[in-house]
Amino acid sequence: MTLENKVVLVVGVGSGLGTAVVSLLAADGATVVAVARTDHALAPIERHARERGWKVHSRTADVADQRDVDGLVRDLIREHGRLDAASINVGHWHGGEGLLHKMSDEEWDAGLRGNLDPVFRVARASIPPMIDRGGGSVVFVSAALAVRWSGSASYCAAKGGLVDLVPKLAHDYRSQGIRINAVLPGSMGRDIPEDPPAVDGPIALTDRTATSPWEVARAIRYFVSDDSRWVTGTVVTVDGGASTWGEEPPGK
Repeated sequence: MTLENKVVLVVGVGSGLGTAVVSLLAADGATVVAVARTDHALAPIERHARERGWKVHSRTADVADQRDVDGLVRDLIREHGRLDAASINVGHWHGGEGLLHKMSDEEWDAGLRGNLDPVFRVARASIPPMIDRGGGSVVFVSAALAVRWSGSASYCAAKGGLVDLVPKLAHDYRSQGIRINAVLPGSMGRDIPEDPPAVDGPIALTDRTATSPWEVARAIRYFVSDDSRWVTGTVVTVDGGASTWGEEPPGK
């Protein structure tokens, strides 16, 4: 799977999924613009990229601020001349009050602001330059059903809203060559080893541990690549089968 000559925007970089996505895309030849809120969050992937000679360009931005996001995309186009794909990995877990009738306005708004609004802002800025060049790929990160249900009502509404937004946008932008897909991770840890584990068997299906960010990043890499050029409007759950509610495999 080669990503040579592709320019990919990855928003929401730090420890965990964002770093895994940048690593896999850059290792396959993509030019990656990695975005986080702070320089501190970007430092590990910057060092990783320097050591391996990857084409990674780090930027800081507040994705809750449309002016910041618009400026980020303008700078990307000016520096690289194109945008082929965007992986929008932003989101914040919200637990708190579980019953809707007891939620405050602030608790409801927090779930939407942290998980739905930034996706809208980044997608709104990223889609026009893809239209200009005749196509592109946008990947959302929602959450597996069990994860959505275990959060607050506002978190569930926001992450579930992304699931329903995928086929809607895929329909709206199909004629302009823009593909819209999403991954739905299981519960993930934030800290990951620097290199992805080898793929030598169905590890996810026989392992009781949390979903590895590397497994989710592999699905995102597929949606970014031309291997998925005939795939749009799709959501893929990456949780080792936990959302099937099947019986857990025996411990090792």
